[in-house]
Amino acid sequence: MTYTVEKVNDVVLRVKIVGEPQEIEKEINEICKEIRKTAKVPGFRPGKAPVNIIKKYYEDTIRDSLVRSYVPVKLQEVVEKENIQLLSDPGIEDLQCDVKNNAFEVTLILEKKPEIELKPEDYKSIKVKKTVREITDEDVEKVIEGMRNQLATWKEVEREAKEGDLVEIEYTTTIEGKENSGSVAVVLGEKQLWPEVEKEVLGKKAGYEGEITFKAPEDEKVYGDAAGKEVTVKFKVKAVKEKELPEVNDEFAKKLGFESVEDMKSKIKQDLIDAEKNRQQEEVEDQIVEEILKKVNIPVPPSMLDLEIRAQAEAQLRRLAQFGVDVNQINPQTVVEMVRPTAEKTVKVKLLLEKVAELEGLEVTDEDLDKEIEKLAQAAFGGDYVQARQSLEERGLINMIKQDVLRQKALDRLIELAEVEEVPAEKEEKKEE
Repeated sequence: MTYTVEKVNDVVLRVKIVGEPQEIEKEINEICKEIRKTAKVPGFRPGKAPVNIIKKYYEDTIRDSLVRSYVPVKLQEVVEKENIQLLSDPGIEDLQCDVKNNAFEVTLILEKKPEIELKPEDYKSIKVKKTVREITDEDVEKVIEGMRNQLATWKEVEREAKEGDLVEIEYTTTIEGKENSGSVAVVLGEKQLWPEVEKEVLGKKAGYEGEITFKAPEDEKVYGDAAGKEVTVKFKVKAVKEKELPEVNDEFAKKLGFESVEDMKSKIKQDLIDAEKNRQQEEVEDQIVEEILKKVNIPVPPSMLDLEIRAQAEAQLRRLAQFGVDVNQINPQTVVEMVRPTAEKTVKVKLLLEKVAELEGLEVTDEDLDKEIEKLAQAAFGGDYVQARQSLEERGLINMIKQDVLRQKALDRLIELAEVEEVPAEKEEKKEE
């Protein structure tokens, strides 16, 4: 075999493989022996047709077999000799096969991992700031207050409606002669009603009937189809309800899965501390990565970008669906273009971190992998490590998990090598003001 490698761009190669006639003849003869076992050739019993006859009747089959068996073997030899890191399956650009004369020539298009010129001075001793915020009892109380609101009930009252009350309203809107009637329950002060209507409802008791006419501002986000049009709203206040918050006691805590109020406060505080540590870690990571990306050119392989775009687009559609958006009405291309910049940066960061891991001699040990699978088992498999590992292996995701762990180790190393200055959050906030 002889071959040539041509660089198309930073991530694409053109490889031409030419088989030696003797080598190709041997391959073809082996293929013909297999074909002959079941071949149906006029004038010959199964298994008795000579090779030259098989070549004549099964030329296309022989060519396809060479592509499936000979090409992968020879390509692997090229990849190893040239130290090419393939990112996707090769594509055939051209194929010349003369079975009669034992001639075979194929041109392949390969996508490879880009070579990144990264020097130690590009990523060592990077200066970054970490804003540090102390978690206080006040932070814990804010979380508990949010929980109280989640478990709140609404009690009907006979007084005038005020902000924070839940008001049930029957209404009829007329927009340029078109009427629309319905009923709605809204919390006053949370911008759930048009401002003009809410102003009229505030201070009214249950049973009050009112009417308001106004020209809606040119703001489609607030007024929708009514924007810029003359609007008349007739309404009747059916009920006014005030929020009743539950008392913070052990019973309240147990409803939320805690043993007591003290246990609840302790665990909430620890969760907040852990979240703050994660925020600080991400803040530093982002700054370091941004600084390195300014110094280094990282070509983006199309296959990696396509996979990342698909993953981020699907995640975005899931989030929209959770908010009640009918994703079937969204143009998929719109979502693709929306996530493309973020996806492109994500690919660059992944390649960068893999290069850092290479330069720093970082590896993923069996212990590292086991710890990560254990985390996944706790999160999604009820703590069953065996089931988690089996699922990952069946779906071919073990290597992906290893890559994720390796990139995180690279991030951790970058933080170790950086010069991190801690700044109190209050001081940083004052500077921004």
